[in-house]
Amino acid sequence: MRSIHALLISAAALALSACGAQVKAPSLMPRAVEKQPIDMPVAEATEVQTPVSPALQAAIAKQVAAAQAGDTEFSAHHTAAEQAVAKAAGKPQGSEEWVQAQESVTALESARAAVHDAAGAIEALRDDPANGTSGNREAIDAASKQVGAIEDKEAAAVAVLTGKLG
Repeated sequence: MRSIHALLISAAALALSACGAQVKAPSLMPRAVEKQPIDMPVAEATEVQTPVSPALQAAIAKQVAAAQAGDTEFSAHHTAAEQAVAKAAGKPQGSEEWVQAQESVTALESARAAVHDAAGAIEALRDDPANGTSGNREAIDAASKQVGAIEDKEAAAVAVLTGKLG
């Protein structure tokens, strides 16, 4: 038994002694020339400017007009909601005036649907591969920005009235 242990220890020592031999291989560290920066001219990407397609222009105009019409309807509801919220000022939650103001603000929120739908339709135009040209993308971006501003204005108006109701 003792000789088996001695044999195993001797074999392990022999195996470990082989690990200590020096190898004359090239280093894997980066060479000095590989550390130098590479200065190469960068060509700017250019894209051919294309006009907006007439079909896309018509679709965008339809959606922007729908958003503007929806904003006009929202404005009418906004006036009524402002009046209802003003009547509910100082009244306890659950009172008749407060409930009417809540309903008016809810109707105002629903009046935002037309603008929201138009914004969604404009964003859907962006996903169509036919609208991938530069002119089409620019027209979609401009329309999206215009309708987005209407959406933001309406959201802020609803938030103000909701904040007054508490």
